[in-house]
Amino acid sequence: MFLKNPRLLLKSNSFRLITWYTLFFILSSLVINIYAYTVISSFIYEQSRKEIEEDIADLAKIYQENGLEALREDVYEDEEESFLIRLIGNQGNTLISRIPKDWSGFNVEQLEKSDYPKNKEWKYLKGDDNENEFEMTSLSMPDGSTLQLSQKIIEREDLLRKIRKVYIIAIIPIILFAYLGGIFIADRALNPIRQLINTLNSIVASAKIDVRVPVYQTDKLHDELISLFNTMLEKIEALINGMRNVLDNVAHDLRTPMTRLRGTAEMALQSEQNADVLREALSDCIEESERILIMLNTLMDVSEAETGAMKLDQEEMNVAPLIEDVVELYGYVAEEKGVSVYTGFPKELYLTADRNWIRQVLANLLDNAIKYTPTGGRIDIEACRREQEVIITVKDTGVGISHEELHKIWNRLYRGDKSQSQRGLGLGLSLVKAIVGAHRGYVEVSSEPGIGSAFTIYLPL
Repeated sequence: MFLKNPRLLLKSNSFRLITWYTLFFILSSLVINIYAYTVISSFIYEQSRKEIEEDIADLAKIYQENGLEALREDVYEDEEESFLIRLIGNQGNTLISRIPKDWSGFNVEQLEKSDYPKNKEWKYLKGDDNENEFEMTSLSMPDGSTLQLSQKIIEREDLLRKIRKVYIIAIIPIILFAYLGGIFIADRALNPIRQLINTLNSIVASAKIDVRVPVYQTDKLHDELISLFNTMLEKIEALINGMRNVLDNVAHDLRTPMTRLRGTAEMALQSEQNADVLREALSDCIEESERILIMLNTLMDVSEAETGAMKLDQEEMNVAPLIEDVVELYGYVAEEKGVSVYTGFPKELYLTADRNWIRQVLANLLDNAIKYTPTGGRIDIEACRREQEVIITVKDTGVGISHEELHKIWNRLYRGDKSQSQRGLGLGLSLVKAIVGAHRGYVEVSSEPGIGSAFTIYLPL
């Protein structure tokens, strides 16, 4: 595909990653090679010049201690010495001059024409090809004379030239190695992306959302990306399953009210009664439709809370006044039924939560407690803070819940045997659990038939 369309190749992440890695590797190698060459060449220069400096110091010592003839004898003693040695008098006349035999390309006249290098400084001299082939240094004597030493640099330059050539030739395998390394790095870096693509293709092809990308624990950033992707899939799966469950519940539990609504309407149409009877039938239809609407809205709220799609307007709030408001609201109902409601909690009890939904939780629990507590019974609402959570308990002396039904009360639309006589949808406790779960909390219940029940919610600060 890339060969057919070069633009796609240039825009691909693999090509960019390989290119950047190759360039970076090559530039890094060049910097290292240049630094190494600089160090090596400096060392070679220093070593070659150090040898000359030591020799000229020895000759100067001989001249100062033993005189001109001793120096001349020492200079001409070793004809194989590869240094040019020259002693210039204080009048500019040449006292000693020894040129190695193998310096065929050296022009002696340039020694006379050119300025001498200053004391302990270096000067380059040219060969036949008019390029620098020799270097010279000078040392001033106390009597005004000047001692000069010169050496060939062609061997040193040839060595450095060979080193440069090796470095230049080494660029080819370096580029190849950098390119192969770039391919390897790009493959490792983009492998999680390929896995994500394969997983998405699998989901699209099979319509199954239970597929997950494996986490290999090889790179923190990649593992985090894959974990977030898997978490997203889990949330999507939970949303879809929640929608499926809602539709199943709606399809199952709406049959009875819809049948009752249809039956009432058909009877009204077939009846030849007066307007009051028809008006009553219409009233029953409206009441049943209102019940259906409440059921649908509650089912949607439960589904949103359970799947994490519920929008929470969380704020730091004092839950104590909220409990008091709910108790005051339901106090009239409890008073009419002859049920006593008692509270016990501090005046300040702060947590971060959605005020309206927490009010709904408290209202549902208190409403259930009043419903299933007989006349003369008692309801206690307590709240406190423990470590990093707020605990709210609603305890009653009602009919209680059997152990067989205790784990079923959180199911949607479930109504126990003792609740059949009470009006309701069977969604109150499901909504309580879902809302508390959406706040990263949890609910516990304990109950004994004939003694009462206690619902405790735990909400993080």
